[in-house]
Amino acid sequence: MLNNHTGKLRLGIDAKWFFEGPPSGHMVVKNLVDEMLRNNDERFDIYLLMNRKDEEQAKAYFPTDTKMIFLRKLPNIVSNALLLPFVARKHSLDVLMLQNFNFLWPGKVFKVVYIHDALFLDYPQYYSFIERLHFGRMKTLAKSANRIITISNTEKERMARHNFARPEDIYVVYHGVNPSFKPITFYQDEDIKQVIDKYDLPEKYLLYVGRLNPRKNLAKLIEAIPMIQDPDMKLLIVGEQEAKGDLLKEIASHHLSGKIIFTGHIPEDDLHLIYAAATIFCFPSYAEGFGLPPLEAMRCGLPVVVSNRTSMPEVCGNAALYIDPDHAEDIAQKINSLLGDKSFYQKKMIDGLGYSATFSWKRSANEILNLITNAYANRTNYKEA
Repeated sequence: MLNNHTGKLRLGIDAKWFFEGPPSGHMVVKNLVDEMLRNNDERFDIYLLMNRKDEEQAKAYFPTDTKMIFLRKLPNIVSNALLLPFVARKHSLDVLMLQNFNFLWPGKVFKVVYIHDALFLDYPQYYSFIERLHFGRMKTLAKSANRIITISNTEKERMARHNFARPEDIYVVYHGVNPSFKPITFYQDEDIKQVIDKYDLPEKYLLYVGRLNPRKNLAKLIEAIPMIQDPDMKLLIVGEQEAKGDLLKEIASHHLSGKIIFTGHIPEDDLHLIYAAATIFCFPSYAEGFGLPPLEAMRCGLPVVVSNRTSMPEVCGNAALYIDPDHAEDIAQKINSLLGDKSFYQKKMIDGLGYSATFSWKRSANEILNLITNAYANRTNYKEA
């Protein structure tokens, strides 16, 4: 029900990943929640649903008037399916925006489920049996959502094709790019030197940021390195190193131990500058629901070489240079075309800066708030199961 005292919709936001969680999920939730709170125009009473173990951190981070509901920490699917129906009822929420997993049983609250992607259905080879079983419940539970939000038209089409919901009940809201990503000219010399020294960065490097699993296709990028015309160019790989072992075998087979640098996880503030100091950003992934790192790189003034698969042409538009991820020769050729032509390099820098500026988390948050307002007002297909 509407808050009788204020006339506002009582909106609960599943913010359990605000302080930690899957890296991409954490980043999305943090940026969206910050902007939704900042841009709430009195239509909503917003309640953040967070893990109880983060209570002290949350109270220190958010303004004192922020409404927060602290939950026992459980796996996301268990919390959403079993616990949140009771929470929604207890706090008389009108709308609840959930991450990935909907309720298991009926609930009168209007349910908006934010599903990042359904890649596991079309690319099962990149997921374990347990992962496919886990994500399969996401599809089953989505059928009783009132609306679904996803992150690209590519993902909307995939979800509609796999019967997550009717196409008209699936909405697309693009990610934004945090304004902390900026070109190297915005940094002080001493700050640049500090990060270069901290990570022993090479003078020139190609950059990849993301997970190291096979779906990201780093093996083909490594295979392309001997074909790069600049003998001093290195490849910097930033990300959690769960699959580093297989890549080390690839590096050894091509005798590239001095050319490839693994940094592991890097704190966000340092990451911004590592982006900005790179020469070219490379993202040869086989499949993405959105693919945010190329846009972050563009915002830092980097030309971007990206795969021509799934959502990436949709997301990167004409600003990127596209490669066939199956062919190391094509990856190398596209990188060399930038390194060997200064005017072309500058053009792709300028293209990327202008294009990436159109993606903002403020815009994403406002689209979600407007979507929720309109969907709730026109809830002709209201589901209670």
